[in-house]
Amino acid sequence: MMRINPVLQKELKIRMRGWRAAGMIGVYLIFMTLTASFALIMSMDDYYRSTIDPEVALGSYIGLAVMQLVLISFISPALTTGAISGEREKQTLDLLLSTPMTPLSVITGKLFASISQVILLIIASLPIFSIVFLFGGISVIELLQLFGFFIIIAITFGSIGIFYSSYFKKTTAANVMAYGTIAFLCFGTIFLTILYLGITRNYGYKGFFPFLYANPIIGFTSILWDQVGGGNVNIFPGLIFGNTAAASHISTWIINLLFNIILSIVLLILSAKKINPLKERHRGRFYLSRKGKK
Repeated sequence: MMRINPVLQKELKIRMRGWRAAGMIGVYLIFMTLTASFALIMSMDDYYRSTIDPEVALGSYIGLAVMQLVLISFISPALTTGAISGEREKQTLDLLLSTPMTPLSVITGKLFASISQVILLIIASLPIFSIVFLFGGISVIELLQLFGFFIIIAITFGSIGIFYSSYFKKTTAANVMAYGTIAFLCFGTIFLTILYLGITRNYGYKGFFPFLYANPIIGFTSILWDQVGGGNVNIFPGLIFGNTAAASHISTWIINLLFNIILSIVLLILSAKKINPLKERHRGRFYLSRKGKK
């Protein structure tokens, strides 16, 4: 029988027992439904308001996807930045670390307990996204690809939040740093790429700045372009959206997913090392030994 992480089990019982989880899901679905309804109304014929162009109806799918990415970007860090710093503020972190659980188990339990709400929101929005099947253009596999991308992004943003929660004692500081890091990944990498291309253009170099592969917006745009776009488009030197097989390139969103997975693993390991009480114990022994020699 598979054993569930005790921290995850406890957090899920606490989070799902009250009305806040159901209320958040309800508000989220109402908001997404209004977005889908608005997109469908805007895509109807201007004269009769009774027919929907299948090509234009794909705009509702894109609009829902963009809105979901924005909400995930704001919700995921907010749910994880207080995971460890909140335990410090309540002075219960030492009690949690005194259990037989390893620091990595504590970190992963806290992460997935927080991200489980975001994953539940993503899964709950599946019926709303499925309206695109009425008009065609998007297959089930493509929809599952988009939802898989959302889940990986949520885990990555949650890992960033829990990383800063482990290194900062105050939740406010962890919040600021988490959102600052996400803003850098989304917009800072684009600014650095434009700056890099502007500088190297004077020397006749047309290479590609690889930091752009870390940008979640670029990865999101790539997966949408592969699903609803047509032909190849080169938005930056070396970065091609479209028929990647003909262009002899791996899809940009796949590279972005690999980057997000590696980044999440590294951040979780660093977070576990930070809260490891044995590290502090060894540091104290080293300090006492040096003091005794003096």
